Amino acid sequence: MTSFAIQAADAPVAVVNGVSIAARLMDRNVQANVAQGQRDTPELRAAVKQELVARELMAQEAQKRGLDKLPATQDALTAMRQNLLIELLLNDEFTKNPIAEAELKAEYERQVKALKAAGDLQQFQISTIVLSSEADARSVMTAVRDGQAFDALAKTRSMDPSKDKGGELGWFLPDQIAPAISNVVVNLAPGAVSAAPIQVGPYWHVVKLTAKRSYQVPGFDESKNLVQAAVVQNRRAAFLKKLTDEAVVK
Repeated sequence: MTSFAIQAADAPVAVVNGVSIAARLMDRNVQANVAQGQRDTPELRAAVKQELVARELMAQEAQKRGLDKLPATQDALTAMRQNLLIELLLNDEFTKNPIAEAELKAEYERQVKALKAAGDLQQFQISTIVLSSEADARSVMTAVRDGQAFDALAKTRSMDPSKDKGGELGWFLPDQIAPAISNVVVNLAPGAVSAAPIQVGPYWHVVKLTAKRSYQVPGFDESKNLVQAAVVQNRRAAFLKKLTDEAVVK
C-alpha cells in the first residue's frame, strides 16, 4: 500500500520523447497559480500540463539545434544557476539566523544618531511631470508659465504613476532624489518650478518644489521596512566578508 502510494506520487505527469516531467514540477506550477488567486481544478492542471509539455518540446528542439552549447548560452545558464543558488543560500542563512526586533531597533537608533549628527537637514516636497522628450517638457513648462495648474497638467500629460496625485511624489532628503533633480530643487523657492526641463535617463522632468521643512525623523514603526532592508544589506555584506576571508582567491 505504502509502496504503491510512493510510486504514484513519483509517477511523471507526462513523458516527452523519453524525458519525464516530474509530478512535483506540476505541483509547484499549480501552487504558483493558486497563490495568484486561481483555483486548483482539473482544468488548471490540464493547462499547466500542456504548458510543461510545450516547454519541454521547445527545450528539446533548442538542444537539437545545439543552442545549449553556444558560449553565450553557457554564460547565461551559469549566471542563472548562480543567482538561484545565491537566493537559496541567503534564504537559508536568514531562516537559520532570523532578524530579531532588537537588531532592527539598534539599526534604527544608529540611523537616527547619524542623521542628527549631520545637523539641520532639509526635506523637500516635490511634484513632477515626466515626459518622453525635451520638446514635450518645454511645451508643458510654457503651459505652466501661462497659468495652467501644475497638478492638472500632471494628470493629463505625465507618464509617471504619480500623475494620479497631480505629480506629487512626497517628501525627500536631497540624497534620496536623482542628483540631476536634487541639484535644482535645493535652490528653488517653495511653489517654484524648475527653469528648464531636467533629463534623468531617457525621460524629461518638469519639477515643482511644493514645500520644504527641517527633516522630521520618522518613528520606528514607520521606518521598519527601510530599516529591515538596511539590516539585510549589512548582514549580507558581513556574510560575504566571512566567505571571502575563508576563501582562497588567486
